[in-house]
Formats: sequence, structure tokens, C-alpha cells
Amino acid sequence: MPKQKKKNNNPEENKVNNDGITINLKQSSVAEFTKRPLPTDREAEKFEEYIDTEVKREEGHDFSDEDPDFNEEEIEESLNEIYQDDKGGMVDVKKLTILKKHGFFFWFFILFTAFVSLASVGYFVYSYYYLQSGSDATAAVLRLEGETEVIAGEEFFYTITFENQSNIIFRNARLELKFPENFIFLDSFPEASKENTGLWELGAITGQSVNIVKIKGMRIGSEDEAGIALASLTYSPENFSSEFKKEDSLTTMISGIGLELDFDYIASALVGAENEIKVRFNARENNYINSFRLTFEPRENIEIISEEPESEDEEPAISMIRAGVWQVNKISDETEELPVKFKFLDKIDNEQEIKFIFEKAEAKDVYYKFYEETLKFEVMKSDLNLTLIVNGSRDDQGISFNDTLNYSIVYNNKGETEMKDVIIMAVLESDYLNWTTLNDPAGGREKGNTISWTKEEIPALAEIERHKEGTIDFSIQAMGAENIEAGDKYEVKSFAQFSVGELEDSQKGAAGEDNRSNTIINKVNSDLKFSEEARYFNEDNITVGNGPLPLRVGEKTSLKIYWVITNNLHDLENVKVEASLPDYIEWDNKNRTNVGTITYDSSTRRVIWNIGRLPISVFRADGEFNISVVPAEEDRNKIMVLTPGSKIIATDTETKAEIILSTDAKTSKLEDDDIAAKSNDGIVR
Repeated sequence: MPKQKKKNNNPEENKVNNDGITINLKQSSVAEFTKRPLPTDREAEKFEEYIDTEVKREEGHDFSDEDPDFNEEEIEESLNEIYQDDKGGMVDVKKLTILKKHGFFFWFFILFTAFVSLASVGYFVYSYYYLQSGSDATAAVLRLEGETEVIAGEEFFYTITFENQSNIIFRNARLELKFPENFIFLDSFPEASKENTGLWELGAITGQSVNIVKIKGMRIGSEDEAGIALASLTYSPENFSSEFKKEDSLTTMISGIGLELDFDYIASALVGAENEIKVRFNARENNYINSFRLTFEPRENIEIISEEPESEDEEPAISMIRAGVWQVNKISDETEELPVKFKFLDKIDNEQEIKFIFEKAEAKDVYYKFYEETLKFEVMKSDLNLTLIVNGSRDDQGISFNDTLNYSIVYNNKGETEMKDVIIMAVLESDYLNWTTLNDPAGGREKGNTISWTKEEIPALAEIERHKEGTIDFSIQAMGAENIEAGDKYEVKSFAQFSVGELEDSQKGAAGEDNRSNTIINKVNSDLKFSEEARYFNEDNITVGNGPLPLRVGEKTSLKIYWVITNNLHDLENVKVEASLPDYIEWDNKNRTNVGTITYDSSTRRVIWNIGRLPISVFRADGEFNISVVPAEEDRNKIMVLTPGSKIIATDTETKAEIILSTDAKTSKLEDDDIAAKSNDGIVR
């Protein structure tokens, strides 16, 4: 029986394999084994040279004859670098160190740790994308969108968008839209519930979906009337017992009614006398109301004089439904007029209001009010009817500084008997009347701000027979703009009144009594001024023209036209300056202005300065442009007209009156250019 070798239990003990290589069984790591560096290409090449050299040396080969630079020490040194360990010691290549493998528990721990890490990442992703968003019952968005401004009667859309941003189903979804006041529902997609045009039963809404509801309609109401639409959606998420709700709102304002409306009437009325209100209307550029109903209110003590408007059309533009109610069937850009005639049957107060209500019909017996106008009347009960007229009108109107006011007082005995010893008085309340300019052919008595006439000045006032009528005329001039003072009331308030008996009794008449006429207020227009100058040299004596001066036949001369506007009292609007150039004058452009724009229309040869609104904060506005002229032979020894005069048109925002001013013609004499006048008489050479 062969002798068994004793088992070596010492791990540090070495073994020798069959090839005579000692194997070290000491414990080591894979990292220690693999961290020894591999030889470089250069080192491997030197090693091969060394082996080859050794073979040749054994064969007795002499290297000194072949290479005098041959150095065995260098080769030896290179090999030592290859077989050195990390500490600089020589490696025993006959020994092979085997690293011990990790055990089962080591790899189990590594795999378990990796599994836990992956599970944690997966749970985080699941929690974030599913638990937090995918199944969030509140992950819903509701948006209500639409127009914020519309014209009355203009069709528009409300758009409701609902997003289910979760992964779960929302059940029993119910969408409701509460319309703003005066909203007219026209259509929707999808269709609304039959029981309620503002309700949609949506049922189940799947996860990650977008739903849209569109509603078409219109609003008919007063200008600047705001309306709030409120959208709400209720739903129950799947596997939830609670009901959730989302809301959103939108305000839509009516920016205009699309109509121009005007009322022409006298604000005073005599009981029993016929009065008239002229209602004028026309369509604006953006108009969506093509018909309406007009109602006159109230009528307790008022009699409407029924009068069907004349029309040759089968379907008249205006028809009377009944007394005090009219139907307007057609509206166009042209102004239509509805005369409303009435009379006060009795006096219930000194002042009484009359309302006009404008309504649009959208269904049978369903009307939407879009405009209301209240007119105030001073009601008088008297036997003598007095009517005051200023500059041919019984209405309030604007006047300009230095204007002449032409007055007429018309008196008429409406009583059942004659009236004796009548005294008529005109009251003119204003600080801007020049009483030195009073022109009264009848020679009335002036005292303070009044003028009185008795039978001594007008014999017809001694006895005014029943239904007898007469007129008193006079005039007075307004003061100039140089008398303006800050804070003053720039207006003239005028009315007439009468009494019977002594003159002193008539001067005791008070406002609101039955002995008065209608009242007229003439507001003074703004102190607008406009000037035009044609120059070769400007105000600083700098040349702004070009060419010969005086003008010469066949030679071109350029000149500068200056326009200046000043305004200090009221804001102006629709301001425009116009000038027409003669055929022989050429437009040379070079225009400039500090407000608005200057343009030239070659087809009409008109120069137009459009300013629009001119507030009093802009005290002065300047404009300028160039013109040129080449005199013809027939112009020799003549003075040429450069511009026939310019015109400015503006509307006073306070008085509502249109102001029109014009300049005189400008000629080759250059009347406004003092420097040019020294060598220029304006005659073409």
C-alpha cells in the first residue's frame, strides 16, 4: 500500500506542479493579480532581441564585430524593468499565485443589493407617474374661453375645454354653463340637454383625454354692460365615492350697440299744445341689429297723437304697432327719422320725464332692451304761449367768441279770452355778452341782464286777442376770447317770461313758473385759432425757399407753407385742415408736423392735415410743407395765387358744435414774410 502524502493545511505553504513551478496558495484578490502591468510593445521587442541574442551567443556568435554599439547591459536593464513587481523587486516567474474565489454568500449579497436598488427605482417611478399623477382624482383642468368684448347682436363662441390628466375614468361627468345676462343661445356642439341649453351630460370621461364643448350665441344689451359666464364641471373618479367640481368664469362686455341715435326736441312744453320729438337713427360701421321696437313711456297724462309714418314700400321701414309703440324694420347707413307727436293733458309737476326704450325681439313676446333715453320737459300751464328762438333754432347750440346772437320771442294767446296789458321780458344770463352791441328795434328797457317790453314799446301788448300771435326780435354780440378767465362758465342761458299788469310784477317771475318760455343754452365754443403763411424766409430769417424772388417766367421757385393751430378752452375732435392747390402749383413734399399727418391727394390736388383729437394739453400744433411754381408767359406782370386759402374743421367736445375757420388766399407777394417783402412786390418778372 503506497504511503499517503500528508495533507498540507497551511494556506501559506507552497506547492510544486508537474512542470516544476511553485504555486503559492496564499489568499489574494483578483485585483492584486490583475494590477501588474503588461509589457509595452517596445519592451516585448527588446525581449525578443534578447532571446535571439542568447541563442546566437550559445552558438558562439560574436556581436562586437557586427555592432560596435552593442551593449549587453542595456538589454539586461530592459528585461529587469519587465519582471519587476510594484515594489521594484524581481518576480519569480516559476511561481504562479492563484487568487481565491469569492463564496456563495458574497455573490448572494451583491445580487440582493442590486435587486433592492432596482425595486426602489421602480417604486419611485410608479409612485411619481402613477400614484401622484396617473390616479390623482384632482388632475383635471377646466378652461372657459371666448370674446371679452362684443357688439350688441354680434354672434360669438364660448369654448369649454376639459382635460382629464389622470389615468383613471371620471364617471357621471356633468358640464353646466350659466350664461351672462341678455345672452341668447343659438347652438352648441355637442348638443346640450333638451331640458336645459346650458347643460351637458358627458357620462364617462376616459383618462388622459381632452374634451371640448363649443357654444354659439350673442348678447343684446346696453353699451358697457358686462356679463359673467360661469362654467362648472362635476364628476366622480372611478373607485371614489366623492364628487369633485371644477369651475372657471369669463366676463364679456358689450362695447357698443351699433347704432347712432339722436333726439331733437324742445325741452319746454305748454299744457294742451302739440309737441314733437324727432328720433333719428342710423347704423354704424359695425352693426348687428337690423330691427327694433321703440316704446314711449309713461302715458298717464300724455296723449300720443297717432300718426302712421309715410312710406311707399310694401314693408315700410317704420310702422306703428299701437299708440306709443313703433316697429323699425330696416336700418341702413342713411339717417332715418321718426317724428313722435304728443301733448301734455295736464301738469302734474314742473318737470316731467319721458322715456324711450329700444328693444330687440328674438322670440315671440321676448324682447331684449339695448338702449334707453330719458328726456326732461319743463311743463307749463299758461294762456300765453312763449317760444324763444336763437339764431333760428329752439335747441341748445354752440356759439363762438364775438358771434352775434339773433333772438326772436314768439307769443301766442292760447286762452279763451283776450289778454290785456301784457309785459314780456327776455332774461339773458351770461358774463360773456357785450351789452353795448344790443340792437333792439322795439326799444325795450334794459336792466341788468334783462330786456322788458310793455304796451309803451309794443302797442300790440295792450291787448292780445284770442289766438293772436306776435314776434319780438333783437340781437346782441358775445365777447371776444381775450376776456377768458379760468373757472368761468362759458355759456349764455336765455329764456322769456311774461306777466300782466305792472312792469315790477313781471320782474318777480321765477324759474319753473307757468309764465316762462323754453330755455336755450348757448355754450361758447373753444377759442380755436388757425393761421396760414407762405414764406421764402422763416421767422428766424433763415432761407427756406429756393429759386428767384420775385418769381420769374420759366424759372422754378420753391416756397414753404406754414399752418399753425392754437386752442385753449375745450378739447377738440375730428380736427382736419384742408387746402386745394391751383393747377400751376406743384406739391414738393418736405412736410413736417408735431401732431397728426399731412398728406397730398394728387387726384384732387388737396393737401390734408389729419389730426383727429386735439386736447387742450396740446396748446399749439404746427404743420408745414413745400410747394413750387414755374410761372408761364401769361403770368408775367401778374401777382399769382399760391393757395386760395385753407380751412380747418373741428368738433368741440363740450358744446358738440362744429367749428369751421378759413384763411385768406396767399399770393406771390408773400404777405407774411417781412424779409421777402423788402425785395419782392409779388409781380412776376
